[in-house]
Amino acid sequence: MSTSAIIAGALWMVALWRLPSIRHSHKQRSLALTLVALAAAMTFEVPQVKEAVDAVVGAEVRLAPLLKQLLGVTSAAYLLDFVIAVVRPQGLARRTRLIAAGVTLPFMLIFYALANWMPGGPVRLGEGRGALFPVLYMTVFTLYIGIAMVVSTWLFLGGIRHSRTLLGKAGLGFLGLGTLLGSLYAFQRIAFVTIQLSSGTEYPDLMNLLSTTLKQATVLSVAVGVCLPPLSVATEYVAAWFTLRKLRPLWVQLTEAAPYVVLATSVRRSRVPFRLERCVIEIEDACLALREYVSADTYTSAQQFVLPQAGNAQNADAVIEACWLRVAVQSARNRERLRGVEYPPLGVTGRDKVSELSWLRDVARAYLFSPIASEFARTELPSNIQAQGDSEGSLT
Repeated sequence: MSTSAIIAGALWMVALWRLPSIRHSHKQRSLALTLVALAAAMTFEVPQVKEAVDAVVGAEVRLAPLLKQLLGVTSAAYLLDFVIAVVRPQGLARRTRLIAAGVTLPFMLIFYALANWMPGGPVRLGEGRGALFPVLYMTVFTLYIGIAMVVSTWLFLGGIRHSRTLLGKAGLGFLGLGTLLGSLYAFQRIAFVTIQLSSGTEYPDLMNLLSTTLKQATVLSVAVGVCLPPLSVATEYVAAWFTLRKLRPLWVQLTEAAPYVVLATSVRRSRVPFRLERCVIEIEDACLALREYVSADTYTSAQQFVLPQAGNAQNADAVIEACWLRVAVQSARNRERLRGVEYPPLGVTGRDKVSELSWLRDVARAYLFSPIASEFARTELPSNIQAQGDSEGSLT
């Protein structure tokens, strides 16, 4: 199997994988059409496909190269549309881009039909009135590809710093590398044509080697770049699932004591990131509600109980949080809210999303498994309940 066949097959796999997303959004539609057009273009580089096309329409028509390059322009147009939708959602020169693509494709067809093609390559000058049209055809094609790739490279590489995930950054980097190689492909074609027309010197083997290498490297870089962001989404999904599993037992304990914080709307099990976000919100709401069952004195007692026994400061803070939460959960089942007292501070306050999840995982681990938190609850609860009984007796 030839290299071109392997690349075309890999591209079709990626294109068919992304094709269902065509209905999701404008940028997903542009990406899917980019991949389909690119896969179709590379298919016409497969020797068996070119031979089959030539057998149907005749080798002198040169239909396979025409279709390949028309599809190349189409894929470049959609790729530029995709990167603008990702990096510049407010838009960028939409009318100019439509006019450029709308002019390039018809001119390519016209120049191709009028060209007096000669054996040995698309830029060889023929004789008669059609002698210059092969050059005009390649000029229009190469200029569009080159400009589209340069602009795409600028946008892809400039958008790396805005991506929030490592795989997202890597995906944009590979896409930027692919379009940079596409720019080099266009520039080297222009350079060889210029040398040939100005001096009559030809380097067909070198030109074919560079063209093929740059073209295939471009396609592979774009394919890898397209695959990495979905992997980032999958990685985030798996991480959210694991975090949800770790937080769920804490959620059960806290919402049993404060069931009114649980939202009534059901969520599908497959929506793991949304379920995690909702779980975090309900845990924090439950903590806020349960503060009213303990006083700041309980928090101070927890500090005095935990700090001599705990290790690092972060773990100690999480254990302290778990201590007063355990007392609050038990108190919520046995007595009314405390009034006119200062409540414990919430450890989650003022954290960003990443540190918030890390903090809640530490608290959940301490709440469920820390012997210090269990011991504190056993020693603290009787005095709290007795204090509540004394308070009720004095009121009567």
